[in-house]
Amino acid sequence: MNRPIEPTSPSRQWLAPRRLALPWVLWVFGLSTTLLLVGLWGRAVTIDQTTIAQSTEAALSADLVTDRVWDWIGEGLSANESISPVEADRVLDEVRDRPEALGAVDALVDQVVEVLVAPPGAETTIDVAASLAPLVPEVISGLAAQGVDVPAESVEATVDSLDPVALDTGEAISVGVVTEQARGLLTLGVLATAGMLLLFGSIAVAISEDRWPMLRGLATRIAFSAASFAVLFRFGGWVLDPDGGGSPLRRSGAILVASNLHVFVIIGCVAALIAAAIWIVRRPEQKGNSTPVTHEQINDDTSTQELVSI
Repeated sequence: MNRPIEPTSPSRQWLAPRRLALPWVLWVFGLSTTLLLVGLWGRAVTIDQTTIAQSTEAALSADLVTDRVWDWIGEGLSANESISPVEADRVLDEVRDRPEALGAVDALVDQVVEVLVAPPGAETTIDVAASLAPLVPEVISGLAAQGVDVPAESVEATVDSLDPVALDTGEAISVGVVTEQARGLLTLGVLATAGMLLLFGSIAVAISEDRWPMLRGLATRIAFSAASFAVLFRFGGWVLDPDGGGSPLRRSGAILVASNLHVFVIIGCVAALIAAAIWIVRRPEQKGNSTPVTHEQINDDTSTQELVSI
């Protein structure tokens, strides 16, 4: 008995394995996209000194640093023989909320931030006396309100006698050292994930049945992933500190998370442009291939098939 069979082409032999492998390749491609986007954003954050300084300053607005500043002032006043510790505490309570006092504290916090974000080997000394000099008139008026008559020269000498504070900016606490180390690790991660993205993207295009639509689909995936991360990080920054008045650590985290979102926007726009360009270039060809097949063409194709007898 003879029956016609159609010979199997090599491309058809590999069709099933390719269809089986493609979902896994696309999964690794998607994972590489996620790691690359996060790595590029993280590296941009480590380079953005302004954002790092703002985040560090928000964290240093905690009561720990503020109380330490007032301890310096109290120690200086208590060192004056004309001022008792009780009178010094009363003066501090009175001038603590004055604009001049808040400005002096902010100046000291700014110096602490500069020291922490500075690279290793930079100057690490905080001039406490110079920062607290604007408080001298306020302290004198506070002492006068308490009935304590102290010469202005004595208070100025007390403030001037405050020693500069040298902070230990070793690798344990230095923000500058931490960001430098993180930048190096993120750079290696970006290079590795970029290689994975190109590798598995190329494999996906190579094993797909139609390569141009696959390439357009990969670009579209990157564009949507970048847009999703931009929205997610912006929303995450709002969730960390929705009213802008949360704890110092929450404010610090919100500043970091919501920063440098332009990285996602740029990558998303570039990927979207690539996908749009492929769609525009391929559209005329797709229209040309969409003409309906006639009955005569079907008969012609059927009559030309090779038949093998067995």
